[in-house]
Amino acid sequence: MNRSDPNQNRPIKQVDQMPKLSPREAVKAYHVSRATLMKALSNGTISAEKTDAGHWRIDTAELARVYEPRPSSRTKPDQPNRTETPLGHNAKPDDQELAIRLARAEAALDAEREKTAMLERHLDDVRRMLPPPDAKPRRRWWQW
Repeated sequence: MNRSDPNQNRPIKQVDQMPKLSPREAVKAYHVSRATLMKALSNGTISAEKTDAGHWRIDTAELARVYEPRPSSRTKPDQPNRTETPLGHNAKPDDQELAIRLARAEAALDAEREKTAMLERHLDDVRRMLPPPDAKPRRRWWQW
């Protein structure tokens, strides 16, 4: 029995490409500023195409390769996200997690204190290298 494949004579359907976004749409959809996105386009970090009118069209796969997508729920920065439970309410971190966080914070504080002390020593060294200021500024008879 020699049957031919019924799909053999059908034209091949092209798979829909990923949607392409304008820079404005890309900035809204991904964690990136317009300036950073345009710089990435100009230096080749992200590949994109220009339309006949000169507008950029960026493939979403390229954006997802480089940038993290923005979450779908939009909240203001000063308001807590309603989907996450804050630590003060129902979810209480255990003592071990708090101890780890405290140790990290103390280590960061110690590092900042060392950095501040080093900068103060450096500032004192620079002050010692500067010439002493004149006791009295010399007054000139003529202003020019």
